[in-house]
Amino acid sequence: MIYGDNHNTSVYHQERLMPEQIEIVVVGAGAAGSAAARALAHAGRHVLIAEPDRVGGTCLWRGCMPKKALYHAGAVVRGLGRAAQFGVNGGAPAIDWPAVLAWKWHSQETYAGDQDGILSSLGIELVKARARFLSPETLDIGGREIEAEHVIVATGAVPIPLTVPGAEFADTSETALRFQELPKSLCIIGAGYVSLEFAGIYASFGTSVTVLSRGATILAPFDRDCVAIARTALEGLGVRFVTGATLTSLAGDRGDITVSYSVGDEPLTLRAERVLAAIGRRPAYDGLGLDVAGVDLDQRGRVVLDPALHSSNQRVFFVGDAASREQHTPIASIHGRSVARTILEGAAVVPDTGGTPFACFTVPELAQTGLTEEAAGSAGIAIESHSTTFEYLGAAIISDTRHGLVKIIAEKDTGIVIGGHIAGERASDLIYPLALAVRSRSTLEQLRSSAAVHPAFSESVNWASF
Repeated sequence: MIYGDNHNTSVYHQERLMPEQIEIVVVGAGAAGSAAARALAHAGRHVLIAEPDRVGGTCLWRGCMPKKALYHAGAVVRGLGRAAQFGVNGGAPAIDWPAVLAWKWHSQETYAGDQDGILSSLGIELVKARARFLSPETLDIGGREIEAEHVIVATGAVPIPLTVPGAEFADTSETALRFQELPKSLCIIGAGYVSLEFAGIYASFGTSVTVLSRGATILAPFDRDCVAIARTALEGLGVRFVTGATLTSLAGDRGDITVSYSVGDEPLTLRAERVLAAIGRRPAYDGLGLDVAGVDLDQRGRVVLDPALHSSNQRVFFVGDAASREQHTPIASIHGRSVARTILEGAAVVPDTGGTPFACFTVPELAQTGLTEEAAGSAGIAIESHSTTFEYLGAAIISDTRHGLVKIIAEKDTGIVIGGHIAGERASDLIYPLALAVRSRSTLEQLRSSAAVHPAFSESVNWASF
């Protein structure tokens, strides 16, 4: 090309201004985005992922994995504290907090492996940059203007900040994973599953923990009988619960924070080295340019989606935490694979998340699938409820972990299992057969006709079916 030729130069600039054509752009490489990208790449589609951070998203780097690494380290501390009753005498455990954090990072890095290499081997182009819509059809990704046939937004969610005076003194569920020093005292604002997981973790390491709950209950989505077991166990670790509490302000500085709150008309204060705000998470839309993308939002600022996760811009999908109030990794993965099917099959595929299990890694673990008794009642479903405790369970007796419960909810007329709820040791593992029962519409009789290893915790699921 001769740049001195005005006509040719004009053509050159027109060519430069044409956006790149990419079939599918995935914005975010967490569980949802990666699941979608891999499914599409396996089918031979051209996929580009825009991800400014490391592949793995919230679950791997700021949520599930690091939190569970700390949880299991705390479980070791609790186990050592009970060692003498098993005839093992080693004295009180000494906490090496930097070594605990090192174990957390080691766990994350081991699980992560070579994620970039895996994506590359599938032919997926990974661009380490943010994506921003320029129009309903085009995006800017690291300075490249790209027009995509399909865009899958999988940007995850971020913690909701406090709005009271002194909110800047509060940590989030992300920063609480990397405290450089083990706090002597911790006040947690909120009483959802994230709050109760951190309460169990830090109480296990000897931190004095206070949980302030605005509502009258804790862990609202979980079965009430299971929650009661967890609350008793956490209180046994020294966790203090204050329900009906309204936070009014934070003051001081990290290391010595005064928490002002009220219960009813009574103003109260407490002091803590750290304060953790765990009042929920919101979809991470900041900087995406949704205002020019032709994507409608509802009154709460969430994207409006059809059942197949299309936005009002039919080429743009939202998946995972960016789309759902149910912010769990398994649901994110289901979303990603479902949208991939919609693109591949050319027809809307509605993600089936019914019966997807989820857990709260507190003390003890809680897990559930399907409907609670209350939810079934609200839906007008006549039910029968069967349960068993861990009190006489062989595996629980020999490990001295007898505070547990398995509850199974079934339709009264058919015996079809529609819900399962577990509190106790290994609840997160034990929930799987009940999740499978809910998904496959198995009956109580089918659970009764099966057998479990003895002595094993899985016997509890079989026992609860009777």
